[in-house]
Amino acid sequence: MTRAMGPFPITPLGLLVTLGCAHALINYGFGQIDLVLLVVGAVGVGIAALGLLATLTGALVLWLRQRNRPAEGSLDVECGYPVATGYWLPRLRWLPFVAISWRWLEPEAQVRIVPQRGRLREEVIASRRGRVGAVVRELEIGDIFGLSQIRLRVAEQRKVRFVPSVGQLQRVDVIRGMAGGDDISHPEGPQEGELYDLRAYTPGDPIRFVLWKVFARTRQLVVRAPERALSPIRQTCAYLVAGGSDEPAAGAARLAVELGALGTDWVLGADGSNDDATRKDQAVDVLARSAEVQEPVGGKGLGAFLQRRGQAASIGRAVVFVPGRPGPWLTSVTEQCKHVGGRGGRIDFVVGTDGITPPPKRKWLARLAIREAAPDIPPGATAPVTTEQVGEVVRTLSSIGNVIVVDRAAGRVFAGGHLTALGAKGNQ
Repeated sequence: MTRAMGPFPITPLGLLVTLGCAHALINYGFGQIDLVLLVVGAVGVGIAALGLLATLTGALVLWLRQRNRPAEGSLDVECGYPVATGYWLPRLRWLPFVAISWRWLEPEAQVRIVPQRGRLREEVIASRRGRVGAVVRELEIGDIFGLSQIRLRVAEQRKVRFVPSVGQLQRVDVIRGMAGGDDISHPEGPQEGELYDLRAYTPGDPIRFVLWKVFARTRQLVVRAPERALSPIRQTCAYLVAGGSDEPAAGAARLAVELGALGTDWVLGADGSNDDATRKDQAVDVLARSAEVQEPVGGKGLGAFLQRRGQAASIGRAVVFVPGRPGPWLTSVTEQCKHVGGRGGRIDFVVGTDGITPPPKRKWLARLAIREAAPDIPPGATAPVTTEQVGEVVRTLSSIGNVIVVDRAAGRVFAGGHLTALGAKGNQ
């Protein structure tokens, strides 16, 4: 009914005002020569008629313009930030009382209208990554008094790709894996050798290996690393698990690809895609496509990805980006990853969040009587997870691999003792 009533030019308020003013004008103004109601009725009917005429004229002009509008090229929109789409409408200053606005019906996005030099330019803020082949807008043309309004649906055939936002994250440190090298270690000694090498500290390194004397002299954290008869793995397998609140994980995966945290030779897969990406442009497309996956099937493509990459090359290291809120994906990932380490490889998990908050402590009477207000979440972000939720994820994944937690909203990385505390809270 709402769509059918869109082209109808009179609003319920306009119909009520028009009928009331017409009744006052005819029955009291002309019938009883009431000069006050004569003026009020005439002015009300005149404003309604003028607004209706201006609305019809403006709707006709905009409809004709949409028919002759040239096709636009493809568009990339980063979630959470206003992006100019190139779409604009004239302000129609020569029409009195006319107000113009519009919104996106498909896909879902927040529209900001920016006046600029006689035009109304469009900026959109997306909240969810994805890909679409068309944009459906609803134009609203009406008078400033709200007495008349026409809504027109306009479809634009245009490829739009919404890419996940990296937020405040500046870096994603993923520890390099190792594979067999050219040198041979001593048969009576450990394969990794003695702690002779030095390197900069990264989150997740044991604190007992930190050289505190070097830190006192240079104010830089340096750790002792084993001199191994091994060489870094040349290819890294990365995968994004789709599920509830997976936008921070997708943003961390995008940042890792763009900053080269996965190394020089990598391959990226994601739920909802059977094609693996080896270039940055392909990776962004794979990440955007994963938004189409329904939550119950999230993580079920990880096993096929690991098997596919294992046939192409031995899996020495895999990095899996997962949501920070537990869901059906957690069981699927656990079942499919618990045998990776047994094949001589290793697996790292990057848990993405948009903030970690303690669980609310409220008495049962308050929970029964008071309804909690919905949190104010900015566009492109997800609701913060509680310490219990992220603790359950950390505790479960720590049994099959290494885990780090990234907070996209604050730009922080949690590892080591922070994860131990979270896992303990999740176990309570």
